[in-house]
Formats: sequence, structure tokens, C-alpha cells
Amino acid sequence: MTHIFYEFTSLKPGVPDVETLMQVINSSAITSFVMGPEVVDFVKKALIVNTTIISFKNCKFAFNDGAHFIEFDSKGKSKRFDEVPEWFVSPADFSRTQWLINHNLSDVMATTFIDVLMSYPLKERRAHCNLLFGLDLHKTGIVPSSAPAASKIGNKNGKTTKPKIIDLGSFELFNQFFDRLKSAVVADHFPTLQVLTGIDNLSKAPNNLKQGLRTWFKAITGDLPPNNKRVEAGNAGLFCAPVREQLQQIEAIGLEAYYAGLSRAINEAGEQYITDFTYTHHNA
Repeated sequence: MTHIFYEFTSLKPGVPDVETLMQVINSSAITSFVMGPEVVDFVKKALIVNTTIISFKNCKFAFNDGAHFIEFDSKGKSKRFDEVPEWFVSPADFSRTQWLINHNLSDVMATTFIDVLMSYPLKERRAHCNLLFGLDLHKTGIVPSSAPAASKIGNKNGKTTKPKIIDLGSFELFNQFFDRLKSAVVADHFPTLQVLTGIDNLSKAPNNLKQGLRTWFKAITGDLPPNNKRVEAGNAGLFCAPVREQLQQIEAIGLEAYYAGLSRAINEAGEQYITDFTYTHHNA
């Protein structure tokens, strides 16, 4: 799987240290994160020692806000180049899309979003607001007082930050997901995202993995995995009963056949949002 890391000095890193970097690289999901200074220093020093680094295979790095780029192929051999690659996005575009998703801010209430920003030191808060809301603060000494910009939290020029569907491209991962889902609903336990990923601390889970599991869950159940509010409401049995029936239907079809059809449907749906995605299996 491909992993992209950006050195965007104005954005809080989703991969702040080397330990997190290796966790992301060793994951089986497609990811893109902002990396912290510790990671930037680690990668640059590693390249001094060797230009082929097996641990960095299929990784791409953009340094100094897009001043130069390094790619590692499937064998860990590095390639440096100055032209802007297709996978690079500007700090502003990244801030309003994947950065929000990485930090679990893509679908929170505006008040929660503001509280998170206000928790940052003034300099960092100013930098984030500059990118998120397109304030061009570098052109003025004051923050613009016009209201329209503040109304575009996570939604610049009509672009939504809702998570989009994604196929993780692995039947093995789907099989693991299916087993976890089945085990939960058979026991009348809510199949939360923690249960489906097998990771209690979701902040440690690669975001694309979470998006992929949400996509599969939505395809099977027509709903998203239950959140904390739904779990607190109780009645897990009522939630699990229809899901068990849906899983039985999938087992009757055959997991591999079902996944093959679902994978095609996800790829054909393209840029659709998870909340809008539906899937009905048709026998070939």
C-alpha cells in the first residue's frame, strides 16, 4: 500500500514521531499524513546513510511545503526529483480534506471544531485558520472581520469534507472485518469501529483503514458503525438482529464472491460519499 507524508510546517502533524511513522508504514491501508519535525529529521538522516531503505518501500515524501520530493519504489529504492508529482496537494487543500479526516474533525459540530482550534497556541491557531479558511493572513497584520470566511469550516468553495468510499483492495482484510463483525453481532455486542478494527485507540488506526471498514459496513448494513451515543442508548440486540441476517445472506453467497462484487461496485462508484453509498449483490 502507498503511504504519503507531507512536511507542512503550518499544520499539526498526524505522524509526529518515528514510532507512529512505522505503525503507519506497516499498516495495510493507503494513507496520507502530515509528518512532524522528528520524522523529517529521521528520514533525511536515513537517506544520508543509504538511498535504498526497505522499510520505506512504497512511501512518498514531500519536504519543506513541497520544495522537493522523494519516492521509494516497491523495493525501497529512492528517487529524488524537483518536478511536482501528481500525488502532491497544497497545504491548504490538504488542510480542508485529509487533515480534517486524520484528526477526526471532518464531521464534528462547528462548536467542537472551534474548541479544538482554540486549544492550539496562538501562532499555530493562526496558521491553521489561515489555511482552513483561506484568510491570506500573510498579506495582512490583522485577521479579517468579514463573516463569510468563518462560515466555511471544512467546506471551502462548496467542497465537503465528508469521508468518501474506499476499497482497501484486500480480501484478507475483508475476511478479518467480516469475522469481527460476525463475532460481535452473534454475541449481541455493538460492532463499533474499535471492534471492527481490533484497535481500542482509534487515533492509532490509519484513517484509510477506518474509511474502508465504514464503507464495507455501510454496504452490508445500510448504516454506519454505531458511535458512542448509539452504544450508550443500549438495546444492542435490536441493532444486531438484522445484521446477523445480512451476514447469513452473504455467507450463502460466499465471502469471496460477495467481496469481488462489492469491490467492483466501490471502484465504479468513484468519488461517492460513504453516507450515500449502497450496495446490492447481483449474481454473475
